[in-house]
Amino acid sequence: MFMKPMLMTRYEKPFDDENYIFEPIIDGHRLQLSFMASKAKLYTRHFNEITQQYPELHNVPLRKPADVVLDGEVAYVNPHTGAIEFDTLQERFRLKKQPRIRDARHTTPVKFFVFDILFYNGVDLRDTPLLERKRLLNVILEDNAYYKKMLFVDTNGRALFDLVKRSDLEGVACKRKDSVYAEGRGDSWLKVKNDEYGILPMADTH
Repeated sequence: MFMKPMLMTRYEKPFDDENYIFEPIIDGHRLQLSFMASKAKLYTRHFNEITQQYPELHNVPLRKPADVVLDGEVAYVNPHTGAIEFDTLQERFRLKKQPRIRDARHTTPVKFFVFDILFYNGVDLRDTPLLERKRLLNVILEDNAYYKKMLFVDTNGRALFDLVKRSDLEGVACKRKDSVYAEGRGDSWLKVKNDEYGILPMADTH
């Protein structure tokens, strides 16, 4: 099951607003995971299936068995420095031969930063307000070596943006708490780019 993604619209400067939550933008590529009958399928934002590309993501750490569709960003995090390395992720993404992919699972494992849940046990959640979706995600999904629920802050977007700049991250996502999940770009999800962050995005990003 694939659900067309909701995208962010560029916004010029960070802001504070009690109607929003704020998340760091991870420099990876957008990934949607469909987990039905205990079988995972992975898709880019353009509906290209890449299930075989990241075998380390096939076992989803749900607290109890469920059918889900999860949305997020996949990235490579250097275990020694903590830095997010986009070039290393690109190398993983381009691998074609299964033996090399199996080796890369251990040498350069990716991490899936999950920021949304779109479907849960037969229920389409896209018309459910974002904050309720976040609460459900927190209940059903555990963090492990390969999965991490995206951290977010309430109201204080400027403080998070300052932290993002100090941490050399790509920017901040600004999302209305009451936003439904709507295909394409709108004004409910905004992104404020860190202009000091100079890595070019890949084709299937954000």
